[in-house]
Amino acid sequence: MYEILQLLFPVSCLVCDSPGAQLCTYCRRAIGPKIRSREFGGIKYWAGADYGVELAKVILLAKERNNSPARDFLADLIVQTFLAASMEFNMENSLFIPIPSSRAANRTRGFKHALLLARVAAKKIQKIGAAEIEVRELLQVNRTIADQSNLNRNERARNLSGAYSINNRTNGSDFEPGLRSIFLIDDLVTTGSSTREGMRALYGAGFAPHGVLSAGVSLGVSVGAFS
Repeated sequence: MYEILQLLFPVSCLVCDSPGAQLCTYCRRAIGPKIRSREFGGIKYWAGADYGVELAKVILLAKERNNSPARDFLADLIVQTFLAASMEFNMENSLFIPIPSSRAANRTRGFKHALLLARVAAKKIQKIGAAEIEVRELLQVNRTIADQSNLNRNERARNLSGAYSINNRTNGSDFEPGLRSIFLIDDLVTTGSSTREGMRALYGAGFAPHGVLSAGVSLGVSVGAFS
């Protein structure tokens, strides 16, 4: 049966295109999970894998091509970070807040990458009975920001300074954070600029996030270079 399905609906690795699986054994092992946890700039993060060529391709497929298997794999990494964080916090009732992209990026893509990623991860966590998760778009980009891909750490910080604000459409009287564990959700922590800006906006609105859960993390953050 498997051979017939492969003929009718061939599956190949998202990263290296080898046939047989959406992530081959080699690429899966190259990515992880390799749980990283560190505090930098007063912010605690948990990441599911180190950033490398293989993870970069998976993120690109999910972020720019709306590839469901790629997003599913990133969500699996975030589930692992959630389970790691649950060793330190009571996570039975949690709130996920996705790091926002600019309106222009969302229009170009036709979807909100971080929001979809947070929702898939939340469903996976609830499916295994680990916790009740609510996903809220509490953050929004309030001005034009440049593409961050070619910016260094200082340029990223300047680019995002003051760029996030609370999305009033999801912060009405119907919403009470209560005693929930609150986490920012992102696909990748690169220098921490997005996380810091998200924390600034949330703290200013009276929220107290516990940290960030991310599929991947850059070497600079994981070794403490940006602390």
